[in-house]
Parts: sequence; structure tokens; C-alpha cells
Amino acid sequence: MKKNTPLVSIAMCTYNGERFLREQLNSLIKQTYNNIELIIVDDGSSDKTIELIQEYIENDNRIKLYQNENNLGFVKNFEQAISLCSGDYIALADQDDIWYLNKIEVFLTEIKNNILIYSDADLIDKESILTGKQLIRPKKNLVSGRCYKSLLFYNCVSGNTMMFKKELVTKILPIQDGFSFHDVWIAFIASTLGTICYTDKAMIKYRRYDEQITATLEKNYKSFFDRYRKKRYKQVKKMQIRLHDFKCLSKLDFLNSDEKSIIELLIEHNKNFNKGFLNLKLYALLNKNKHEFFFIKNKAKRNKDVLKESMKVNMHKMLFFTF
Repeated sequence: MKKNTPLVSIAMCTYNGERFLREQLNSLIKQTYNNIELIIVDDGSSDKTIELIQEYIENDNRIKLYQNENNLGFVKNFEQAISLCSGDYIALADQDDIWYLNKIEVFLTEIKNNILIYSDADLIDKESILTGKQLIRPKKNLVSGRCYKSLLFYNCVSGNTMMFKKELVTKILPIQDGFSFHDVWIAFIASTLGTICYTDKAMIKYRRYDEQITATLEKNYKSFFDRYRKKRYKQVKKMQIRLHDFKCLSKLDFLNSDEKSIIELLIEHNKNFNKGFLNLKLYALLNKNKHEFFFIKNKAKRNKDVLKESMKVNMHKMLFFTF
């Protein structure tokens, strides 16, 4: 294949997605850049997802379908999909979004020397109507460059908006067992090995609806004590998840000494979250580098973020988990 027309693999995972799948498939196969392969890995659908995909395969030989024998879950399913891609670039796709038709063309033009490119997303409802809001901005910021510190506490690089170079694949696979989200894993590794960038315009329409697995929990507290109990459970659970994720990141063999020391400090903090009030060493580090660690967040709230992320459970208790 000519150098100026590289193959782009689209790795899409499906699971009982017939409701919105047709709209997404249409947006993928109608991309203005057409040297693509669409790798679809189904995770055990019981609806008409497979039937719908096979309908498209009959008319487009760029589409390949693989079916898992056992349900892997979304993280390992994306790992499987990525491993099956053969393109010079790999873009990830969810089953219920809609891509703007020039997404790949724009990404190929703008990625340049960066190892990964992504964008914000325009939000749509279950009827595919734009809501006028975006996934990240304006409440939060997008990050670029070698920005791994900014991705340790928060993430703005959504998997369904990213495309990366194939050289990254050997570094991101396999994804450590139990790691929370594949996009966090990929974005962190990309931002340690090289630089990432984003486009000014959103390149996908991201669907928000009630049945989403990633839907936020309702804040229907019955009383002050019910709120306290639920907030405490949520905070402790978050620290447990982070502890596992940081342990996974610590196993990466290409981290430099500074990266390792930061992650080791975060592991120590999360491991001992139930002891004490404030991690002074972590507070000092975060405060000194707050505009890196919390770049994704609103600038006016970064001092609060420094304290919040350095606090231990006893201080949270004193503040009734309201901070």
C-alpha cells in the first residue's frame, strides 16, 4: 500500500447492540477515507447483532467479524479486537456512537509525529439528536503532549474517539487483568512513550441514554446518614480500584525513575488510605505540580483537587465525605 494511503483498522466491540448498530456501521463504512478494515469482535450477543453485521459483510469485504466463545467483558474484548488489527493506524469504535464522516481523514492529517490522536465528542440522545453539549468541554480540558501526570487521576481521552499508531500495540497489549478501563490504559502508555494530540472539533457523536453500562449513579439519598454511608462506600471503592490500577501501571517496564516514583507514592497512599488524615508527601508533590496533575480539571478548582487527592479516610470522615 502506498505510504500516503496507509491502512486504518477500526476495532469495534459489540454486545447486544442491534438497537443503534446500523447508524454506527453506516458512519464507519462511509468514511471519506476508504482504505480501512473494520474488525468487529462480538462478546456473545443474544439479539440480532450478528445478523445485522453479516448483512453488511455481504456488501463490504472490508468488514471482518469475530465471535468470542466466552464473554470477555469490554476491556478484554477491546484487547482482542486490537490484536486482530493489521493497519498502520488503529481507531477504536463503540457500537452505539456515530462518527463524523471525515473523522479518519482529519485524524490522519493531524496526527503527524504524535503517537495518538483523539477528540472531544458531541453528545446525542437515544433518538440521535444533538444535545448541544460535549463530553469533556467546556467544564473540563483536553490534554496534549507528554502528559502522563494529567491522566493519573482523571481521563479525557475516551476510547471511542482515539486513533493510534501500530507501534503502540506491542506496548499496550496485553492489558493487565482487572485494569478498570482500556482507554485509560492506552492513553497513559501513549503519553509516557510519546506525545498525544487532539483535534479542535469533536469527531464523533457520543450517545447518552438510560441503559448505558457507564451511566452515572442516581443521587437519591434518603437522609444525611444515607448520603454519608453511600459517599463513604463510593470513596473507599474508588481507592481500591485506583490501587489495583496503579499496581498494574507500576509493572510497565519502560517507565523512567520519576514515573516509577510517582506511581509508587500513589500505591502507598491508596494502600494506606484507611490510616491517618493527610499524606503530606503526596500533598507536596501534587501542590508543586498541580497544573500538570489536574490540567483536565477547572483551573480554579485545582487547589481543592490537591487536598482532596491527598486526604485519607479520617479527614474525609471529619468532613462527612462532602469534600
